[in-house]
Amino acid sequence: MNHDGGHGGIGMHVQLGMLFTMKSLFPGALLPEGTKLAHDIGAAPPLRFASRADADAVPFDYNDLDAILGRFGIRRGSKKAAQVAETLLTCGEVTAAASGGDSGEEPRTCATSHEAVISFAASALGTSAPRAATTVVHGGGGGRRRREEPRRYVVAPDGVDRIGSGGAVVPCHPMPYPYEVFYCHRPSDAVALRVELASVGEDGDAALGATAVAVCHMNTTMWDAHYFDMLNARRGEPSATTCPRAMCYG
Repeated sequence: MNHDGGHGGIGMHVQLGMLFTMKSLFPGALLPEGTKLAHDIGAAPPLRFASRADADAVPFDYNDLDAILGRFGIRRGSKKAAQVAETLLTCGEVTAAASGGDSGEEPRTCATSHEAVISFAASALGTSAPRAATTVVHGGGGGRRRREEPRRYVVAPDGVDRIGSGGAVVPCHPMPYPYEVFYCHRPSDAVALRVELASVGEDGDAALGATAVAVCHMNTTMWDAHYFDMLNARRGEPSATTCPRAMCYG
């Protein structure tokens, strides 16, 4: 599905439980059942290249799709192959838009290494040393009950803090691919929050919870209408919020 303008028309894989309204993030708020902040707890993490040079040496273009699928042993026609193709097409659009030099476009990129993430964030934020924040799920390992996230989260007392002082942030969203690929952008009119969450209900374990990074987009008038169906909110309501896996700020 697309953010029509919210992410510059980028094809993001947003599911129920990844979006919130800003007004719903307050101490004591119970997040909707099904909220998931981690991806495949217990599964092997995607390949991470040791350096930007190693990542740049691997083809990353839709025209090389067959070679890429063969390199990673992905069967053509499979769901994973379709995800790889969509990521390559999306990132091709990002590259084309960036090379067009449209000053009205928000800065954005697809980064295939952490070096590339930091380099883009430094440029977009105008700083030589951007700081990073990530969403962390607590209590995800050891024991059968801890292999998955809590069934429900509640915002902890004094659990909402603003990140950074200038308001400029670069959220980086993971894209489905055989190795780490992040869609990074610097949105305008955004507020970054760190939200402490505790488990509730059957879990009943204080050690289970999460420290979530939330980027609240203050102008959502151009977002896909389906997002507001997921949020049970009105288009443009301040402000739809997504919790990305990583974020940089000045």
